[in-house]
Amino acid sequence: MNGHATQVFVVAPAPFARAGLRSMLEDPEMGDGVQVVGEAGSLVEAGPELSEADVVVVVVAGDEFVEETARTVAELVAEEGTQAILLLSEDDRSLPTLRSLAPRGWGVVSPDAPPEEVWAAVAAVARGLVVLPRALTERLLQGPAVFGGALEELVEPLTPREREVLGLLGQGLSNKMIARDLHISEHTAKFHVSSIYTKLGASSRAEAVSLGARHGLISL
Repeated sequence: MNGHATQVFVVAPAPFARAGLRSMLEDPEMGDGVQVVGEAGSLVEAGPELSEADVVVVVVAGDEFVEETARTVAELVAEEGTQAILLLSEDDRSLPTLRSLAPRGWGVVSPDAPPEEVWAAVAAVARGLVVLPRALTERLLQGPAVFGGALEELVEPLTPREREVLGLLGQGLSNKMIARDLHISEHTAKFHVSSIYTKLGASSRAEAVSLGARHGLISL
């Protein structure tokens, strides 16, 4: 970051949410390393300050399609040149999309996360790091994928086709896109995804990708 304060652009539907984030991020007690350079109620309302930011922080409302929001912000951010993305969301379905499209650092934290956690997440993604939701991180750390630093074999290994599907999940593709890419029906694609979940012990696409990487099945 060349010693300058991290420049942040805030996107949140509610004015009080934008004001709260600005106040929190620029709180002197948190440090003097963050400066909010602009804010907007939505991505389409974002002004030219967006291109000046190091990090764009987006509050995802509960009724929004989180995967579509993640794709939109990632594509816009890449176009504008912003370096990093942080979503405030309870939904981790955005992770594969962010991983495949975010130009640099990215992360997801809960909207209810304490100020210290949000501030630390902004600082982390600005440095090119990845911030995962706490609940997902805890599941991964408690999971069986890695023990004693060595990869553990699955009780039931993935088939070659399932590994192909897992790789496409890692690219953020939907079931429909996976079916199109592999020239199979969408129903068959869903069946393979379900089988992958079962074999990896995953409960979401993001967790399947993370566990697949930890098992050495795909590279992130």
